[in-house]
Amino acid sequence: VFFFNDTATTEIYTRSLVGSVRCVQETGINAEYMGYKMEKRQLRKAVFDKMKDFEPQRHYNTIVKIVKVESLVEIKRVDSVPMKMAICLVGDETACAKLFLKEAQTAFAKEGEYLVLRNVQARIVKERIRLEVSIWGKIEKSTEKKFAEVNTKNNISETEYEAVHEHQPLPFSITKHIL
Repeated sequence: VFFFNDTATTEIYTRSLVGSVRCVQETGINAEYMGYKMEKRQLRKAVFDKMKDFEPQRHYNTIVKIVKVESLVEIKRVDSVPMKMAICLVGDETACAKLFLKEAQTAFAKEGEYLVLRNVQARIVKERIRLEVSIWGKIEKSTEKKFAEVNTKNNISETEYEAVHEHQPLPFSITKHIL
């Protein structure tokens, strides 16, 4: 880290070495010492979505209850490293879907638990929606129980999706088949 007495020189070298003065603030360098006044940002509250509104290839925040743990297995990856996986049926009062958990996330796979899923992605796997907590996501136990019953009749994982090559707002068309 370089410190200069001249504020203009500091700004020029900071931008050329680090990329921006904002980057210097996030790394913990005392920017006020360097002549910059920094403001703290207010974090926005998370908006939680209902599962009936989930669409493929989008990210959501939601609170769910684990209805059933369908499988909890340990498999070997291609490089022979063991990996834990769990597939759970989760839902809220509006709908339910399959949730795919891996590695440390499998500790949350207990029936009846309420979970807060942040940045969960609705992915298409084998023409069906499957929920996965993305690399930037977070999974934690919920302290509050917002609903008692889960709507298992509206399973969005039973909806079949297929790719369509026409110009449409979504890259998929929906056809529903009950298994």
